[in-house]
Amino acid sequence: MKSLWKDMKYNEDLDCWVVFWGDNTGYKVRCGDWFELHLGDGRKLSCRIELGREWYIIVGRNDTKFYLKPNETYQVDI
Repeated sequence: MKSLWKDMKYNEDLDCWVVFWGDNTGYKVRCGDWFELHLGDGRKLSCRIELGREWYIIVGRNDTKFYLKPNETYQVDI
């Protein structure tokens, strides 16, 4: 069974996050895009990405914000 999780990495030249499909193509993530973030151990978090001074995700009913780290690779389903 093929994993639905894809790598999301920050592209400094484009100043945006890119989700890689595995065939050397990617999707440039835009403000307002929703996706599932893989937390490990079968857990996932539904979130929306936004841009202020830095990129961050918003989760939950209270719109809790978490900043993304450009040097990290995240596993997502978009």
